[in-house]
Amino acid sequence: MSLKGGNPNPLNYFDLRRVEFSPPHFKYTYVEKYNPTLITNIDGWIKKNLNNRYYLGQNITLDKNNTIIYNTKIGFESEKELSFFMIACPYLQLR
Repeated sequence: MSLKGGNPNPLNYFDLRRVEFSPPHFKYTYVEKYNPTLITNIDGWIKKNLNNRYYLGQNITLDKNNTIIYNTKIGFESEKELSFFMIACPYLQLR
């Protein structure tokens, strides 16, 4: 259960929820900019409102002109949590 629900999550207790690499079986979305403050806010929101493992980190892509673009890659082990995150996270509504 999420922290908001009142029960502790064992993955949080053992510091295993946020993974340090992007596993291929996670479902991902991207935020156009990389901003450390935004990362901190999104990380706190995910810990408070969601339950399963997730990835949150910087990503590099190329645009049509082969220019390097830094963005934020956000991934979830559960596709349901990705859907809820996209709908409910207030920090994504600000873009």
